[in-house]
Amino acid sequence: MKKVVFSLIAMMLVLAWHVPAMGQTNQAMMDEIKAIKAQLDNMKALQEKLNTLEERLKGMEEVTTKAKAIEETIQKKKGTPVFSFWKNDFYFETPDGDFSMRVRGNVHFDTKMYGGQSANPTHFDVRRARIDFQGLFWKYIQFRVQPELADSPYIRNAWVDFKFRDWLHLRAGQMKPPFSTSWWTMDNNVNFLERGTSTPFYPYFDRGWWAWGDVLCNTLTWNLGMFTGAGLELDYKKGDIDDHKDLIARLFYSPFKNDKGHQLEGLHLCLEGTHSYQSKPTSRFETGGMGAQVRDDKVYKWYTSTSSPLYMDMGTRNRWGAEVHYIKGPFTLSSEYLETRYKSIEAFTDADKTIKIFNEDARMTSWSTFVSYYLTGESNTVSNFGWRKPSPKVNFDPINLKGTGAWEILARYTHTEIGDNLYTKSGSYYIATGTPWTDEITLGVNWTWNPMVRWQLNYTHIKAADGTGPTGETYGLWTGSSD
Repeated sequence: MKKVVFSLIAMMLVLAWHVPAMGQTNQAMMDEIKAIKAQLDNMKALQEKLNTLEERLKGMEEVTTKAKAIEETIQKKKGTPVFSFWKNDFYFETPDGDFSMRVRGNVHFDTKMYGGQSANPTHFDVRRARIDFQGLFWKYIQFRVQPELADSPYIRNAWVDFKFRDWLHLRAGQMKPPFSTSWWTMDNNVNFLERGTSTPFYPYFDRGWWAWGDVLCNTLTWNLGMFTGAGLELDYKKGDIDDHKDLIARLFYSPFKNDKGHQLEGLHLCLEGTHSYQSKPTSRFETGGMGAQVRDDKVYKWYTSTSSPLYMDMGTRNRWGAEVHYIKGPFTLSSEYLETRYKSIEAFTDADKTIKIFNEDARMTSWSTFVSYYLTGESNTVSNFGWRKPSPKVNFDPINLKGTGAWEILARYTHTEIGDNLYTKSGSYYIATGTPWTDEITLGVNWTWNPMVRWQLNYTHIKAADGTGPTGETYGLWTGSSD
């Protein structure tokens, strides 16, 4: 029995001796396990990083492979790579900027409602639908091709411009001749729905040569041109009606342009003129008549009877104009005076031109002045190439109703006077019929959402003298345009 008790006591002593050691061993094992788990976690994170790096390396290898393939293609084709980007238009351009292509367009939709004595109906009209391609070769050759797709499609702009120096450009093709800042303004930037006057005060589009350049530290732009004087290629597909040409000169001067902060920094002056011998009336400038500021009415119409035709010759058609523009912050003031003179408008009743019934001179004048103010603080700009509308300081978001866009209020007065000689009559024959003068007042609001969308609202009132011409009131809404 004593042996049993002794054995039990011995075992208890042994157990008492070993239990603390086992506890210490278990704690060490737990610490070791935790360390191993931490190492495993680190290894897992390292593996994930390794996988990410392998994916990046694979992507870089793919990019490198593609780059090599592109480089091989470029070397094989002996070409230059092109990148594309968007900056209110689509651009395609080489890295050095020597070659570029700009693709743009504009769609203008008109809604007009007439009142007063106008016989015109309220109507909706796709006024403009154009695609515009503009490009640059070797940094000094610029070109533009612009078809008009609304109504009867035709080519509007088709020209090439060679820039030899800043002070010497040479342009050839079909374009707007350099005359009248209002007319020169691109349709995406017009101040009002309709311009202050129309042809024959404006030379419209024509084909010819034009030299121009910037001098005197870019404060003066000079222009000299020679054009057919007959209008678009669409009007006379053979090029011209005679050997006579329109000669055009224009000077656009901004004397304080480089004096930043000067009170007259925004002052711009312009003188311009055209001279031509025109053997017979053209459909674009004469027999088509002169449109009023509502475009759908005529100030006058030339004699076009086919039952008792008149055979007409012309001597000269000359124009001249003077302009002053002033911009100060959001405020704009602009005034433009234009004059057109005809010398020796001859009319005959027979094709052999032996029986002359008219030999008249004619003088027409147009004076147009407008003011505008941006309620949201933007500012217009103007140059030899017309007016430019600013982008809004804050675009308007029509989905979330955020931002203000650019708000501009405008007012314009235009007085147009037609010489009485143009309305000379002999029995049932006459050169033209119409009104001796018109007064036009237009009030406008322009709301530009962003560089691509602008809404215009105009109210136009026209008063005419006794005669056949536009009278009464008309007002219209231009529901939208894309720049």
